[in-house]
Amino acid sequence: MNACAIVTGIGLETGLGRGQRTWEGLLSGRSAIVRLGEERGFSADAPPRYGAPLARLRTIDDLLDQLIADALEDANLRLPLSEQGIDPSRVGVAIGLSKGDLTRLRELVGWPDHEPDWTRFWPHGAASQVSRLLGATGPSLAPVAACATGLVAALRGLEWIRRGECDLVVVGGVDVSLDPLVIAAFARMNALAKVDPSNPTAAMRPWSRDRSGFLVGEGGALLVLESPALARRRGARSLARLVGGAIGSDAFHPTNLDPNPRRLAELILQALDDGAMRVQELDHLNVHGTATSSNDPLECQAARRALGIQADRVICVANKPQFGHLLGGAGAVELAVAVWTLSEGVVPPTLNTLPRDPVCDLQVVVSRGQPRPVRTALKISLGFGGHLAAAVLRREEG
Repeated sequence: MNACAIVTGIGLETGLGRGQRTWEGLLSGRSAIVRLGEERGFSADAPPRYGAPLARLRTIDDLLDQLIADALEDANLRLPLSEQGIDPSRVGVAIGLSKGDLTRLRELVGWPDHEPDWTRFWPHGAASQVSRLLGATGPSLAPVAACATGLVAALRGLEWIRRGECDLVVVGGVDVSLDPLVIAAFARMNALAKVDPSNPTAAMRPWSRDRSGFLVGEGGALLVLESPALARRRGARSLARLVGGAIGSDAFHPTNLDPNPRRLAELILQALDDGAMRVQELDHLNVHGTATSSNDPLECQAARRALGIQADRVICVANKPQFGHLLGGAGAVELAVAVWTLSEGVVPPTLNTLPRDPVCDLQVVVSRGQPRPVRTALKISLGFGGHLAAAVLRREEG
């Protein structure tokens, strides 16, 4: 079996709340979708816009400070890491954004009275910031793969541990994108869901016949990955094992997905093979699930093509109806949800799937979380530009 990475800690925040509050919100079937107000720059006189904001407006650097503190606490790590016998030169960071911090960009173009810190708008700023916080002198990388960014970052961390370059890697993705500029761009693309103002939480409808698109959320997640040797030496709790994955492209269009499921199906099989997992072992699939006309049938058809009859036995979930599409942070947050699904043995619901599109006929839980004996999981992320990523997890047994 190929070497794995042990997930020992998670720091996470979405519109559903911080850390376990997001998990509890998912299981209860709660959604964070609300109308966006003037505090986010949306005028009351303009057409209403909806999304899943964090409890308070955050800069990315402020959010990162919180996420890394929570991830380290969850992993029972303290700073400096060297005091726990961890060599800083063998600690890596892979954190991606889909764009720089828009708060900082607005400072730059708004001619503020104070000197704006324009380095905070650099896409690699998040990885650099966390490396400094950790005192980590190992590899520091800021992958950018559109909405697959967070998952690609996790797979880079796995690669460093497998190759023996790192003993510990902090991976993830964050995004704070509820900005009028971003929302207007998605609206022009007709990617945003149609919203009934009396029931905004029903707007995102993955796998439904009447799906119309996604709504944007805010947040992110950082995961602590450790080599099995370091985790054993520390006596660290294992939430799950990241055992494999694959990264690819459909090489089709700047924004449109290739409707042919062949390449995504190949990627799923590549990921399973890399994780030394047989198709028949797969229990759970966390999909990208954007509730767009092209994404949903593509994922379901690719799963059927790759998994065969096992596709009818796999329990699936799409998380975005509850905390929105987190763009660069989506893959990391949803990977963390898949880890919790394995460690807790409960599958979150997928909201608003009825009336079901007959093409999207895989199994989901509705309304509230449901206990299931989930031992293995596959997480898929897709991104504009054809970015594809898939990660394979196993529950820690014993």
